Amino acid sequence: MRRWFNIALLNFGIAGIIGCVLRAIYIWEIPGIRFKPLLNAHSHVAMLGWAFIAMTVFLLQDETERGPSRWSRAWLWVAQLAVVGMLFGFPVQSYGAFSITVSVLHMLASYALCIQVWKATRTWRANGSRLLARMAVVLMFVSTIGVWALGPIISGGGFGTEFYYWSIQFYLHFQFNGWFWFGALALWSRWAETHGAHHVMDSFTIRLWLVSVVLTFALAVAWSERHWSVYAVNSIGVVLQLWAGWRTAKAILVAQRMLQDKAPLWAWRCVTYALIAMGLKVLMQAAVAVPDVAIMAFTVRNFSVGFIHLNSLGAISMMLFAMALLRGWFVSTSRVARFGLSTFTVGMILMEFVLFLQGFCFWMGWGMIPGYYWIIMLVSVPLPVGIFILLAHSMSRQKAVDRGITAVGN
Repeated sequence: MRRWFNIALLNFGIAGIIGCVLRAIYIWEIPGIRFKPLLNAHSHVAMLGWAFIAMTVFLLQDETERGPSRWSRAWLWVAQLAVVGMLFGFPVQSYGAFSITVSVLHMLASYALCIQVWKATRTWRANGSRLLARMAVVLMFVSTIGVWALGPIISGGGFGTEFYYWSIQFYLHFQFNGWFWFGALALWSRWAETHGAHHVMDSFTIRLWLVSVVLTFALAVAWSERHWSVYAVNSIGVVLQLWAGWRTAKAILVAQRMLQDKAPLWAWRCVTYALIAMGLKVLMQAAVAVPDVAIMAFTVRNFSVGFIHLNSLGAISMMLFAMALLRGWFVSTSRVARFGLSTFTVGMILMEFVLFLQGFCFWMGWGMIPGYYWIIMLVSVPLPVGIFILLAHSMSRQKAVDRGITAVGN
């Protein structure tokens, strides 16, 4: 399991480097680099190479005594090969035949792996972690409806229409707010349940999250259909999401007091950062219920980019880091691990601050922050640096474990 997590971390680090290159394009002319195709590679490798693989490996922890089964590992290799294909395919041909083929291959592998997750979590607590894990799997399948819809839409001449963008947003919405977030909550709940917490998240809170996820898709529709009913549906979803978030935060705080001495400090920090990021995301969605704020969010790209990274880096990645700390793959007493986590966290906070500050300046008509492109590139550098420090730390821990096993065997 640790080796697969390290592979996911490597994908994450590569995606981070690509992110820095994307920032650098605005400063220097880089021959042979096209922004949009490279952006596609960045987003696919980060989401499908890091978040998907790491999440799946953690959810398969109870499939066998040693983690994922041989069958699941085979599908993980298929998924990883598809990620490598996207890494090299998208920068060359964007959405060409090869990159589309490997994307579909990854989606088929994700179907197989999620079926394995469904089976692997059958012994988890029915009204807690198992319910969350199975909702995550269902929402992963639901999200891909948006991808399959693109073929008929494009073939029917709908490229660039609102239905085209709705399909893309449908996929992203149910991936991040459904599959990844429910999966992260399932992992946290599972750990707490196995360490003595009886009811980390009750079924009512879980269902609140589910209903809110469905209703808040209206936000993605609102950019083109600015009708009062669309805003009303999103507003109801946001209220339910605020309620679910409040109940979740209280439940985790109760579990934290009960299990304080059973997890390292940095694990609690990462969980706290994930909850703060999710809370900020929910508050932003609540603000977008106001039509003038919604127009600002849709028209200023910095807000959209900041929102996406707040979800992926803040909520999802921090929860995955917490799981690695709880399993001992990152050792919080190690200076290297603490430095890597601190570097990543500082980079994430600075990048979010700069993105939203520049977006606010655009909206107020104040123009560009002096030296903005240099600033945003420099604050992006700590992200891959922190990731590779953590990768080196995890790999060194794995080697130490392997040497210990060899010594015992001899």
